[in-house]
Amino acid sequence: MSLLHATWLPAIRTPSSSGQPALLVWADTWRVATPEGPGLTPALHPFTLSHDDLKAWLSERNLLPSGSIDATACLTLPSRTVKPRKSRSKSADPEPEQPAWTGLPMQAGEPIPKQIEWWPWQVQGLAVEPAAATEWLSRLPLSGNHPDLADELRWWSHLQRWALSLVARGRWIPQMELSKGEGYPHRARWVALLNREEDRRRLEDLAASLPLVATCALPWREPLGRRSNRTTRLRPEAMRAANPVASCRPRSGRLRVATLLEDLVDAQLRKDFAPSTDGLDPLLTLWQEALGSETGVIEIGDEEAERLATASHHWREGIAGGFAAARTCLELHTPAEGEDLWELRFGLQAEADPSLKLPAASAWASGAETLQLGEIRVDQPGEVLLEGLGRALTVFPPIERGLESATPDTMQLTPAEAFVLVRTASRQLRDAGVGVELPPSLSGGLASRLGLAIKAELPERSRGFTLGECLDWEWDLMIGGVTLTLRELERLSGKRSPLVRHKGAWIELRPNDLKNAERFCGAKPELSLDDALRLTGTEGELLMRMPVHRFDAGPRLQSVLEQYHQQKAPDPLPAPEGFVGQLRPYQERGLGWLAFLHRFDQGACLADDMGLGKTIQLLAFLQHLKAEQELKRPVLLVAPTSVLTNWRREAEAFTPELSVREHYGPRRPSTPAELKKALKDVDLVLTSYGLLQRDSELLETQDWQGVVIDEAQAIKNPGAKQSQAARDLARTSRSKSNRFRIALTGTPVENRVSELWALMDFLNPKVLGEEDFFRQRYRMPIERYGDMSSLRDLKGRVGPFILRRLKTDKTIISDLPEKVELSEWVGLSKEQKSLYSKTVEDTLDAIARAPRGQRHGQVLALLTRLKQICNHPALALSEGAVDDGFLGRSAKLQRLEEILDEVIEAGDRALLFTQFAEWGHLLKAWMQQRWKAEVPFLYGGTRKSERQAMVDRFQEDPRGPQLFLLSLKAGGVGLNLTRASHVFHIDRWWNPAVENQATDRAYRIGQTNRVMVHKFITSGSVEEKIDRMIREKSRLAEDVIGSGEDWLGSLGGDQLRNLVALEDT
Repeated sequence: MSLLHATWLPAIRTPSSSGQPALLVWADTWRVATPEGPGLTPALHPFTLSHDDLKAWLSERNLLPSGSIDATACLTLPSRTVKPRKSRSKSADPEPEQPAWTGLPMQAGEPIPKQIEWWPWQVQGLAVEPAAATEWLSRLPLSGNHPDLADELRWWSHLQRWALSLVARGRWIPQMELSKGEGYPHRARWVALLNREEDRRRLEDLAASLPLVATCALPWREPLGRRSNRTTRLRPEAMRAANPVASCRPRSGRLRVATLLEDLVDAQLRKDFAPSTDGLDPLLTLWQEALGSETGVIEIGDEEAERLATASHHWREGIAGGFAAARTCLELHTPAEGEDLWELRFGLQAEADPSLKLPAASAWASGAETLQLGEIRVDQPGEVLLEGLGRALTVFPPIERGLESATPDTMQLTPAEAFVLVRTASRQLRDAGVGVELPPSLSGGLASRLGLAIKAELPERSRGFTLGECLDWEWDLMIGGVTLTLRELERLSGKRSPLVRHKGAWIELRPNDLKNAERFCGAKPELSLDDALRLTGTEGELLMRMPVHRFDAGPRLQSVLEQYHQQKAPDPLPAPEGFVGQLRPYQERGLGWLAFLHRFDQGACLADDMGLGKTIQLLAFLQHLKAEQELKRPVLLVAPTSVLTNWRREAEAFTPELSVREHYGPRRPSTPAELKKALKDVDLVLTSYGLLQRDSELLETQDWQGVVIDEAQAIKNPGAKQSQAARDLARTSRSKSNRFRIALTGTPVENRVSELWALMDFLNPKVLGEEDFFRQRYRMPIERYGDMSSLRDLKGRVGPFILRRLKTDKTIISDLPEKVELSEWVGLSKEQKSLYSKTVEDTLDAIARAPRGQRHGQVLALLTRLKQICNHPALALSEGAVDDGFLGRSAKLQRLEEILDEVIEAGDRALLFTQFAEWGHLLKAWMQQRWKAEVPFLYGGTRKSERQAMVDRFQEDPRGPQLFLLSLKAGGVGLNLTRASHVFHIDRWWNPAVENQATDRAYRIGQTNRVMVHKFITSGSVEEKIDRMIREKSRLAEDVIGSGEDWLGSLGGDQLRNLVALEDT
């Protein structure tokens, strides 16, 4: 799979212009490559697509930029050292001199080595000039899953949207850019104004997240030059001087991002600018025309260019200030006791670190010398200070009184002037590039608004209550860090001044805040645990329109809050009495978490990675309720049909005390009375999503203690009938008791914004509100605009209800064995059952009549056919095509699809073994249709060269196939496939040694992940019975299993009938 990249080229030369920047669009793919290194010039990138291939690839995706030209650039890229293989042939010719360094460029998805080196490579791509680049970047998606797009493209997309925002807000100014030297013309440019506080913050954020690949271009000349209009090859020494051939890490930082932004803003404005030349000076007319031209080149003399540059520079400084390392800062100090006048002190403040400040007196005393602000050098500090005070004067006129001295360092303000500075002028000054420091109680934001200080504790009588129950609490009014009573508030508001002193601090009283306080005090509200969890979950939460500045929780409530907000994990619970088996430490923590949320009647989503035992943790939780005598009514568990058998088997094995019943099949209860009778003394009821939808009215008549949904992604679509049925069933009607809600899933639900609402509406409907609110507040801002603050807020709201642990977590790895074997129990579809039974009946009679010499072969043929039926009817019936109904005909295939969905979602890789080549071809066709990705199949008919290419791609290509099909005989030995962390035995080879040998393709030296081994067993069939023989180490198994399946051919008539008969499960 190819991955698209974009890198900014500071200057390119084209037939129409020189020195213009451009966006290089390029893509890399994986192929077997020989390590190389720079010689006289950088080596050619071995993985990039050629110009023609790139154009075809972009055209297929409707992403081909207009007006692009073929280009080759030099990029410094993260690379890994690889030594070239030494030739074994003995040749008389001397070997060519090797470069000092050899290696390969790294690709996205490749494991990161401990030490990364950045080396130059020649990269082929398409150069897109700025005007076309802005249009192309606007077409890129801001969010969503786009595996073909590299991370830096999303960053570029955000930068382009910011450029459009600056253009729309008028935050730009025309400038004159002088020639950079011979061959470079003077240019007229548009530049962005980044002096406003919001734009400064955005610059910091984008600089912090700048992908280095976006700015990794190096100056480079192709090994051809021009002399006297003749194309000549450069001499070696000239090539060395002109080309980078050493390791070089790209630069980053705010200045780098600001330069890129200016190029985008310039291109955006240039293409829409229509110059007006009426009545203008000829020089200004030329300047305007250049501002609207494609290149910006202006043909004027150096002296005239200097005049324009000086004038435009002064214009810019007057609006936005200069770009010194420090800026002027105004510090407001409150009046002393008994005084009315406020003091305003002047000084310097570091741009990069506003906490570094210097008083004005030191700046004036230094004269023309350089000053140090920490590690920051400030040249001409006096001039920087004076220039900033001049700009401050244009925004805040009272500054004029402070400039009467030759070296001003302080001045006094009246209360009215101080109020203007606090309320409006401080923001305007910051936008003009002047720092403003206000007293903490007046610094703006929620802290300076009238709000609440709350003390709360759980009531003494509380023990396992609901979130709606009230807390014991008391409150005070608070503003600017000081508390006050309603009477004190009324007295202060009577002074008729917006700024008043209270308890030594100056505070601002706003009319709306006073009204909210009066309304709050008159309402005498109560505080619930639900309120406490919300108020302490995220900053800026309100209680009746009053911001909560301080929340002091008592010891018992604090313990609940810490666990709820995952600041402290709930106490782990050991395996309950009656649970057969042992819980791993992380499973004990999961059990404790489920019990904790159950105590507060909150729904829980257990989203552990596949293979970590979600089923066992849920069964342990139900057994915990039974042991504590809290399991009074049945619990309904809804799961895909393909895993119902697995649930019943696991419950029988681990929680035999739980009474389990399946609500499934034609004999299931059909009336409320029948259902009530059938569920007497039953603890756990299993049903499918299909029956949940079909029998929803019947199931709603039962008073369930809880509802559990397995594979919770099945309800991700809020409008689907089964999703609505699950959410309706989770609701508690007035006539019923509370129902706990638990969802199990192996997919990272917190990253699927569109699917979160339905899940949380099932678990805890109030958390995300109504669907329309969720769409406007979260889904649209995140999916359409990539709003990270909305995403953080969303994760903060749902985080307490989702527990996801990965196999790669350090706390989990230590709990897991190196290899985890999982039995995947599956049933048979209706067609499979019918075909299986008919095959047994017909063949057993034929075997009974067969001559003794032919009987052995017929028995093995029967077993083979039954295994084929357990896989899929199409395999047994020799059907060669995959149609629309292919999935629904096999329960084993349905379960395989569910597990592989999780494998692919997690980015893991898997080996899938089958002993039938025909089944492998069918599976390959179906998988490629299902996941729209290549699935290689290695079997006996695979040529040796193709076999090695498949292995190399799976092992080495970071974006190679995630699924690899192998026949057990051809792929079971002689291969090293340690990139896989899952091994699937789709059909069973009844020789453990053969299966283990196949498993060891992944589980061997070089494997850094835990290996999950999935063995499919069809319940009630011949697969289960022979698996039981092997597991129980029966005499037959011990004696003859090592010889493969031949021992089955000698079974007697009754033994054979018992073995192959289909049991009712």
